[in-house]
Amino acid sequence: MSEYFFDVLDEEGRVLEEIPLAGRATIGRPSKDANPDIEIPTQCRSASRMHATIKLQGGQPVLEDQSSLGTIVNGTLVERSSVPLNHGDEIVFGQPGDGWRVRFRGPKDSGRTTAPADPLELLVVSEAPRQIRIGRQVVEERLGNRAFVLLKFLSDHKGNWYPTGTLIEFLWPDPDKSPLHANQALARFKLKINNLIKPYIDGQNAIKSWPYRGYRMKPRLEE
Repeated sequence: MSEYFFDVLDEEGRVLEEIPLAGRATIGRPSKDANPDIEIPTQCRSASRMHATIKLQGGQPVLEDQSSLGTIVNGTLVERSSVPLNHGDEIVFGQPGDGWRVRFRGPKDSGRTTAPADPLELLVVSEAPRQIRIGRQVVEERLGNRAFVLLKFLSDHKGNWYPTGTLIEFLWPDPDKSPLHANQALARFKLKINNLIKPYIDGQNAIKSWPYRGYRMKPRLEE
């Protein structure tokens, strides 16, 4: 990822320094317990010691926030989730006025922007707060508790197949409280999840089922 750069900005938006980005990079304030690849100045108190990671997903640079106060990308707060980065994005690691301000940039004088990221790779499901995000977009949902738990589990383990019986035991650990037709309930959950996410991922189904293999969430969209 050496073709990408951080332009460090001052309060007036002037470029103070250029930092090349090569491969996967951790970002944070250095300390005895933290040695990030890209160091945030220690005076930026609202930035965390291990604040964020930048990596490539399907050829798209992606920022993953791991901080306590969040990262601001083009004015939008990103907390404990991932967001794609494009040429010209302005980023504040921490809070405005105290955080570290940079501009993300592609190759010098290229004038091009990065390709859009795969939406399934950017899917993040969190329980606290309860939220579904695809990149910067928050997906409004009314799945119900067990369907939401199923979505989070499969999204956390994208690409892996789980037998129907394993998922039923996961959703209803007490066999006395398991519904009589648990297989059908699981199929309904899959349908609700797919219908919810489909508009955000080019009309495709995120979760697939297969006889004798069970269920899985695809790791990325199909060609």
